[in-house]
Amino acid sequence: MAARSTPFDICKTLLLQMQAQCQEPLPSLQRAYQDAVLHGRSHISDADDVFTLFRKVTAELESTYIIVDGLDECAEVPTVITWLLDVNSSTSSLRTIIFSRATLEIRKSLAEVPSLGLTPDTMKPDIEIYLSAAVLTLPCDTAQTKQHVLDVISRKADGMFLFAVLGIQALRQANNIDDTLEMVESTPNGVYNMYKMIFERLSTESDRRQHLAYRALGLISTSARPLTWPELRAALSWDAAHQEFRTGSAPFKDAVLAILCPLIDYREHTDTFRLVHLSLYEYMFDEEKKKHNSQDACHFSIDWNTIQGEYADMTLTQLASDDIARSISVNSGTYPLVAYTTKNWCYHLSLSLHNPERFRKYSEFIADADRRTTWILRWLLSEETSFPLQQIIRLHKLVGEWLEKGGTPAGSVDNLCDIQRALFRLDQLPQSMPGLRMISNFERLVCVRDLAREFTSAGKLNEGIQMFERALLRASADKRGLELGSCWLLNSLGILYDQQGKSVLAKETQQRALICQEQNLPPDHLDIVLTLNELGRLARHLGEYEEAESLHRKALAILESLLDESDLHITWTKSALGRSLLKQGRPSEAMPFHQQVLNVEVQRLGKDHPHTLWTMSDIVRCLRDLGRLDDAINMQQEIVFRGDKALGPKNPDRLWAMNSLGLLFELAGNRSIALETQQTAYAGQIEVLGENHPHCVWTRDVLEQLRNREI
Repeated sequence: MAARSTPFDICKTLLLQMQAQCQEPLPSLQRAYQDAVLHGRSHISDADDVFTLFRKVTAELESTYIIVDGLDECAEVPTVITWLLDVNSSTSSLRTIIFSRATLEIRKSLAEVPSLGLTPDTMKPDIEIYLSAAVLTLPCDTAQTKQHVLDVISRKADGMFLFAVLGIQALRQANNIDDTLEMVESTPNGVYNMYKMIFERLSTESDRRQHLAYRALGLISTSARPLTWPELRAALSWDAAHQEFRTGSAPFKDAVLAILCPLIDYREHTDTFRLVHLSLYEYMFDEEKKKHNSQDACHFSIDWNTIQGEYADMTLTQLASDDIARSISVNSGTYPLVAYTTKNWCYHLSLSLHNPERFRKYSEFIADADRRTTWILRWLLSEETSFPLQQIIRLHKLVGEWLEKGGTPAGSVDNLCDIQRALFRLDQLPQSMPGLRMISNFERLVCVRDLAREFTSAGKLNEGIQMFERALLRASADKRGLELGSCWLLNSLGILYDQQGKSVLAKETQQRALICQEQNLPPDHLDIVLTLNELGRLARHLGEYEEAESLHRKALAILESLLDESDLHITWTKSALGRSLLKQGRPSEAMPFHQQVLNVEVQRLGKDHPHTLWTMSDIVRCLRDLGRLDDAINMQQEIVFRGDKALGPKNPDRLWAMNSLGLLFELAGNRSIALETQQTAYAGQIEVLGENHPHCVWTRDVLEQLRNREI
């Protein structure tokens, strides 16, 4: 539809198209023409009453189908919609479909009409069809290059048809393969020109509306996840000058939707806001792109540091509020940002500039152990994620980096003990709380297993064990003996004793838990299965491999009768079973179990998650024992590479993975590379762990053996 078409223009065009579909002149249209000629009119005009004429023509046809494209680009949109709705309701043979951006005006006018939202996901198949045909018309003559172009544009378009079309148009101007490969990685200029025109239009709005557009775009584009409307409204009520939320300044939803269309993608079913496309983010924040903006468009050049600072200040202010700082279950109606704040305050703080006032707010919050523990508890109970402890530790690491950049000390906060205290407090909570989920003992023990590794790396394993021993004594004293609810403490102590190298004591502790559970729970209860698996793991550590296999198979049989194959109970059990099989010299039997676990973890956790990397290490050991050293080395190198990204170059687990890689090189006869790899690992271990740490002692011995063999 032509831009700024009026209702008269639309109706006139429809009459022309309807006549073009018929072999004979339409009676009503012919009579109108003859009447116009009699009155000396050679062109259709308002005098012909085109709207009434349209009704007469559609009544003469057996059926009429109208497609209206780009309704949002018309002039007098409400008038057009009113006419279309009226004529459709009064003409049974007429059917109309409208394609349009969902502007506020159109959304309201067509609220009662059946609609289908086209999201990027629903558009992707059509874009794939278009691109598959379009790349064949490009001047490049190699199938490999054309496939690369198809893959890249499809990914970068991400459901935006205009991006795909403009991308193909630009590539038709390429002079050679180098041009093609360079141009396909760039956003087409036509996309940026579209944004430029939209921002220039925004610059004609009032100062208040421009300010609203600026702040809303900034908050939407830099949020850690798509914001819901209540969250965005609360964030927009933040007064940075006075460092407070001002309810009266919170904008109307209609105002935000109207001013930001078509720059945002508002999804009604989730009530969330996001940018219409990644290229808009690039346009707003890329310094090179900003240089080409017009003076009017420059008004909307958003400062990244300012917006991240606003997020950091408002989330820290919320954390410090007594209603939130002391409560695990917080009314989201009263505090719409509480869920977002709980999960993302560390992220925004780490990206903000360090200043004294912001540091003061942070310091006041972390000075109170009860507030810290309450935050962790609320995070655990609201975050539906697997292996949450790794994420909490990552959040703490982000804050530590922010403090380091600002030249301020991190303080004496013991993050691991805070997490441990949060796990203890779970026993004091009611069985259900509004808006929060309850954590199973399996999830708690997943945290404890990760805690055991972190305590060991930090040299605080004894301290962690003592905290659990005191918690078990308190629970037993309060209830005059061991009760079912305290069995998770025994499970936890068993894990920690095993990490300490006291596997016999760990086994005795897990057996105490099992006796209590079997007396109070049905035989297929998940807590019993959990303890069976722990006993199987300890049997493996004690060299009792057949017993370990038997226990894990028993646990797996129960779990497979109750849960889906992708459940983490099952993947953990398969992983443990695979290790027990490998210890018995059966790598070909162990490998399928580890591969099944890896497939689930990649899908649920991602390729770079620590647990995914640990499963890859299990597969490496199988490959090694099967004699496939090249495959083992390749996968171990991938583990080291991904560990750098996921954990950091100096993380103890990544350095230990380098140790394993060095052993593989040595086994393959590449002693010089093995020596170099072990030296790199040792340098990192000395820096992070200290020369007396067991990892350093082990690596030092390996290096000495390698050097002696070289001699």
